[in-house]
Amino acid sequence: MPNKKSSSSPQLRPVSVGVVKAEVAWAMNALLQRVRGNKSKRSAIELVKDGPLRVSLVGLDEGGKLEEKRSDGAFSIQCLFGRVSITVDGREHLLTTGDLLVVDSGVPHDLTASDPSVLLITISKKDACVL
Repeated sequence: MPNKKSSSSPQLRPVSVGVVKAEVAWAMNALLQRVRGNKSKRSAIELVKDGPLRVSLVGLDEGGKLEEKRSDGAFSIQCLFGRVSITVDGREHLLTTGDLLVVDSGVPHDLTASDPSVLLITISKKDACVL
């Protein structure tokens, strides 16, 4: 797994065999700065991409969107900061700081930020081994 620090990526540090620690607070601030004035009103940092597991931080400016899609694995979205509206299979859910939503594989969803927001998105691809 990566172990570098730059102005656009959080530092990922191995803390023991098979364990990595990410500086999420630093990454949140970097994402919020990056989305201000960004034409797409969104930016992301991939923290973990290992086998079936994907963990990403997504920053959205007010009005930023993630267009409708379907994930090939179950996923969770935790709102670390801000306020977003996520439509899952036609039903709207409002998430604010601290809220968590878990969605099954293949369910259509899209998302819009009402305020500048940072999300922690974790995807477990199909056929993943659950610990």
